[in-house]
Amino acid sequence: MAAALGSAVLLSAAPFPASAQGNDRSTTKPEKLGLQIETGLDLLYDDNVFRVDDRAEKPSDDIIVTPSLQLTYAHPVGRHDVLLRAKAGYDWFLSHQERSKLRLDGEALANIRFGATCVLTPRAQYRQQRADYGDINQNTENLQRFTTLGADLSCARPGLFPVAGYEHAMTRNADRFDYADQTSDSFYAGVGYSKPSLGTITAYYEHTSSDRDNLGITNRINAYALRFQRSVSPLTQIDAQVAWLDVKSDSSVVGGYDGLGWDVKLTSAFIPRLKLSVSTERNIVNDSLIASGFAIRSNYRVEGYYALSELTSIGLYADWERRKFRQDAALRPFNISADRNRRFGAAVKRKLTDRADLTLDAQHYRRRTDTSASNYSGTQVTLSALLRF
Repeated sequence: MAAALGSAVLLSAAPFPASAQGNDRSTTKPEKLGLQIETGLDLLYDDNVFRVDDRAEKPSDDIIVTPSLQLTYAHPVGRHDVLLRAKAGYDWFLSHQERSKLRLDGEALANIRFGATCVLTPRAQYRQQRADYGDINQNTENLQRFTTLGADLSCARPGLFPVAGYEHAMTRNADRFDYADQTSDSFYAGVGYSKPSLGTITAYYEHTSSDRDNLGITNRINAYALRFQRSVSPLTQIDAQVAWLDVKSDSSVVGGYDGLGWDVKLTSAFIPRLKLSVSTERNIVNDSLIASGFAIRSNYRVEGYYALSELTSIGLYADWERRKFRQDAALRPFNISADRNRRFGAAVKRKLTDRADLTLDAQHYRRRTDTSASNYSGTQVTLSALLRF
């Protein structure tokens, strides 16, 4: 809740994560048709809300109370279906009330089916949230707004089938951080092959053009990618993407990147009641609030969840991230060229009734930069209650 959401892009049909921070092509899958109402209440304790270096100065703690309401409506229309979702919440800081902000998140999409197996999915998404101090490296408020319009086409079936898609994404920040404003256009096209004994393989090309007008930089990303999906057994799933990334910037100082990118995840439940997953990812992040042309991000995650009973489960997770920033100091001076982030946590989830859940999550986070500027660490504990109608 206190961290700004960075994202990587993944679709059932493709494209490789050449992402803008905060924009996400993933969409909601409703649990049922018709109208579903969810109310939530999060209580979060953070012992370093301003993301200061706790080795050099005393951090400030706070409790953030976030009530939320989400409405989801799913409705079939003949062979087709539509989904509307809207969520509103308010992050209320008990001690530092100047940080309190309205949080909005909404989407609309449709699945338009034609032919034997083809589906066209137009979609629109909007999200508004406050930025995390660890992203902007300053004790200054920033309200971020993310808008996405796009469509995806897939004709998945045994044998060969086409995939294609387009997305227009905008990121907007407060005036003081308008250097991170960005407008991106991307498209992808490819061919998939599916066979029950083999799985699904998709080869595709994706191009992304990202304009950071206030920095005078345009980044262009060409991804030549291959994706493989297969259920090795009823208990084990492999989802792997590998791509050659060709990244170019208008600024010769920012330069480019030519190298591999990937997104690999292995999930297994071969031990009764225990679900394990291991994932690794390398992608390009364009509009990080670090004043860079783009960032090369590598991430590694391990997590496991064990069902103590039908009503209670516990989990452990660990996440490591490294970023290298490509930047031009003449455009906007900044003294960080790389950083490392780590998170370790544990969670307990209790199903109270068919309509109510309770979750407790505790995590420790830590950031270290190559220049020791903007280092920080801290602990968050979140108690969440969710009620469905």
